[in-house]
Formats: sequence, C-alpha cells, structure tokens
Amino acid sequence: MPQRSIVVNADLGPLRPGISAFSIDEGVITAVVDQADVSQLTPIGATVIDAGNRTVLPGIDDSHLHGYEYGRSLTACDLRGVRTPEALIARLRTALPEANGWLRGIGWDDTTLKGTGPGNYPCAADLDIAFPDIPIIVGDATGHQALCNSAALRRAGVSASTSDPSGGVFVRHADGSPTGLLYEAAVGVINDAIPPLSLDEQKQAILVAQAEMLRQGVTAFTDPGLGPGARTLMDGTGDLGAVEAYRQLSAAGELIVRANLMLLYGGLGGTTAKAVADGLDAWGAPMRGGPFSHLDIAQVKVFADGIPRSRTAWVTEPYDDGCCGHLQVAGNTDEERVAELIAIVHAAVSRGWQIGAHSIGDRTITTFLDAIESSGTYDSLRHYVIHGDLISHPDLQRMASMRMTLNTNPSIRWMVGRSVSPILGDARNLSKQPLRTAIDTGVRLCTSSDAPVAPPDWRTIIAAAITRSLKADPDYTDAQSITAREALASMTSNAAWQSHADTWRGSIAAGKAADFIVLDSSVDWSEPWSLTSAAVTSTYVEGECVYGPAQ
Repeated sequence: MPQRSIVVNADLGPLRPGISAFSIDEGVITAVVDQADVSQLTPIGATVIDAGNRTVLPGIDDSHLHGYEYGRSLTACDLRGVRTPEALIARLRTALPEANGWLRGIGWDDTTLKGTGPGNYPCAADLDIAFPDIPIIVGDATGHQALCNSAALRRAGVSASTSDPSGGVFVRHADGSPTGLLYEAAVGVINDAIPPLSLDEQKQAILVAQAEMLRQGVTAFTDPGLGPGARTLMDGTGDLGAVEAYRQLSAAGELIVRANLMLLYGGLGGTTAKAVADGLDAWGAPMRGGPFSHLDIAQVKVFADGIPRSRTAWVTEPYDDGCCGHLQVAGNTDEERVAELIAIVHAAVSRGWQIGAHSIGDRTITTFLDAIESSGTYDSLRHYVIHGDLISHPDLQRMASMRMTLNTNPSIRWMVGRSVSPILGDARNLSKQPLRTAIDTGVRLCTSSDAPVAPPDWRTIIAAAITRSLKADPDYTDAQSITAREALASMTSNAAWQSHADTWRGSIAAGKAADFIVLDSSVDWSEPWSLTSAAVTSTYVEGECVYGPAQ
C-alpha cells in the first residue's frame, strides 16, 4: 500500500457539490478540497488516483447483513423464483449434497411456491418423490421458515408426538403428523440433526462473502446473529465457531472488511433472560475493536417477534385471520413474554452490551422501547430497532428522545410489494418503513440489505428509499421518500454511528479511514434508479485497492 495518495477529479455526489480531491496518508484521509485547490495536496512521492470525474463515495456500510450466512447461501442451491414442486425438485437435482450428506437450498417464497400440503403450501411429500433418502432442508427467502423432507424429519426424530418448540411451529396434517414446513424455532430442531461444520469450512463461508461484498463496494457490515441461538437461523451453522472463525481471520490479517458481530442467544423463538445472561457471562466483556479495527464484538441480537408473513409479528390491528401474533420470546401468555423481554434487555445492558432487537410489529416495538427506557442505558449504548416496519409515530418520537437508531430494509419492501397486503391490508402494508417521518422526527436512520434475505446491493436499497417505488409497481410513491443525501448517510455515516465508529469512518473527511469506492460513471441523482446501472469499478480500504483496478 502506498503511504501517500491523492484522489483527484472525484465527484462526491450529494455529499459534496462539485468536483473534489482528497489526500491519504497511511490509510487515513488527511484533507478534502475542491479540485481547483488540488495544488494544496501535492506531497512529494504521492501516488495519484484519477477518478476521471466519476462518482466516488464512502465505503458502503451494510449495517444488517448476515455475512457468515450470506457466504453459506452462495454455496447453497438457489431456489429463488421456483413456483411448483416440479421446479423445486429440478433445481435441487442440479445440486450436490454437502460432505455431511445433507442437501441444502435457500430462497423459495411461500407467496409463490405452491405445494400439496395443507393450504396448498409445500410439504415433505413434494420432496420425497425425488429424494426419499437424502435429508434435505431448504430455507425460505425470509429466513424465518424452512421446508424439509421426510428423511430430514426422521434424522431429527420429529413425528406426530413431537411438541412444538417454544417460539416455533411444526406445521401439521389433520392427523397431527408434521408436513415438513417449519416456522421460526422449529427450524432449529432440524438443524440440530445436521453434523457441525469444521472451523475451516466456517472461515471459507466468511471469505466467500467478503469477496462478494468487496465487489459490491461494501467495506463494513454488521453480522446480526452468531452464537448458540443461530441453530434456528437460516442453515443453523452460525454458532460460536463462526465467531471464532472471524477472530482468527482478523488476527491473520485476512479480514479486509470491517465486521461488527452481534451475539445471539435463544434464536428465532423462545429466548430467555437466563440464556442471555449465562451466555454473556461465559463469553466475557464486550470487545470494541477501536479506531481502524476490522472486528468488533459488542452487540446482542434479540428476536423479539417474527414476521407478518407468518403472522408472528405482534401487532395492534389484527391480521386477516383475526389474530395479532405475539412476542417470540419465552412465555405462555403476553404478560409473561413482555416480562421476559424486559428481563432479556436488562440482562444484556447490565453487562454493557448494545442491543439490536428484531421488532416488526408495533406492539413489539413499544414493548422493546419500554424495556430500553427502563434500563436507563440509551444515552451511551446506542440501542436500535431492527426492521421496525410497522412502527408508530409516538414510538419514533420516543426513539428520537433516547437517541436510538431505526435500521430498516427498503429493498425488501420494494421486493415484497403488495404480496403481504392480503395479510396486513393494503394501506398498512404500503405504510411500512416510514423513512421520512423517522428522519423528520429526529431518529437516526440506517438502511441495510438483511442479506441473504435480499441481495447486498446498496444501489437498489438507496434507489428504493429515495423513490418508495415497488418492484411490481414502479410508478408507486408516497410521502415517505427521502433525499439522496439522506439515503447515502443511512449506509455510510449513520451506519458507522450505530457501530460506535463514527469518529473514524463513514465519510470522506479528514481524519477518517480511507475506505471508499469508485463507480464507472457520474451518477445522475435526479434519476435514482439510474444508480443501479452504475457499477463499482474499484473498492479501497485504508487507501489500498482491494477490488478492481487501482485507478
């Protein structure tokens, strides 16, 4: 890496008008000036990087990206777009079982894939026709449900007499036998039957994800949910071994991206305060990496509720079937679950951990904010609401007063469109993720991909946030759109703030890490979707080109 560099003819877009230049010394930006004043940035021996008037942006910080599981998804059978059991089987026939003998896939959508199970949902029998003996588990696009075949049910010992786990459901036939469709924590029961991965296999998943992130221009991310609770999440292998894999890669200098890890206890459902307290006590103190570090382990993830698609997010206004869902933490009644969530929050914050809570339903969000408020730690730890789709205006006001962040996913809203309107009602569905109201209320906004739920394509996230359009209805818009500058901040400086790294990264400014990307053109920000045609040509971390050609 050259000790000194100068980037010239850089279009910094909405973040700084005009054409700019900036200098870098030993991986840190030392000055930013207008291009006309570039003569001020001519230290002897500096390498000149000519951006050619193309757009240059801070490195993207995807603040909710399952990095480890994203890497695992890139080696799983891709089931996006399948609509019939025949198409599902055809895709799976192109894949090979892993070394442990299991066949793995990801990405099917229960709003489009129909099968022969109850309610026309897919079931084990749809897979058994072609795969009677090879155990199969395939995760859906949301990460909150999965489908397995009868061989997998047998391996896990699941039968009609098996009780549903806390926070999960085995969907059943009329006779009580499991169909093979699994909701929330039930996924973990099947995952428990799969032999664990080696540490080298877990490292490889991270490295595969890292290569793709750098290609996309992502230089920092938050991996939301590694630890014992990950047995219920996606392929179930993101345990503490994956955390150790991150640590070893960082120690060896192989972790190029800047990773913030969230520890997970309890998983998609049934989390207890005792599990969180015992797990954190066994772990030890939070580990803040500090300035210019590549690994930070100081956050705890809590799955407070589920998703509207499964009717497991806790809401005030009922779903189409008349239910309101409920919290997904341990407890047999709403009152018990509320008390458990408050105890979970107190267990984590009393040990100095920052909390991000998966909270989609409005009643869940209110309860989580009550717990944070009662903990008295919101001024220092920067807790945040994850997803927050159905958040109310009063709760946004509370979040602003507690300096909390809303971390939400515009590209998922764009992808899903009106497909959940039959469950939520069209007006409520379209009102999800009130970005404009959040910012105007004073809430710091982060946007993210939730990959592998959605691709880690920041360009789509930003365009969707600016326009509020829907994939299936590109002309739709509403009053919740935000500006290009605000959208970029949500994936750069605001994301760095969420990770307690705002003093040293997240912007192209003096004193900040020289993490930046160069696009292949100058973006016309008045046409937000044109951004998706602008490719990342080069990605820099600490002034070193880590993807693409050095300009």
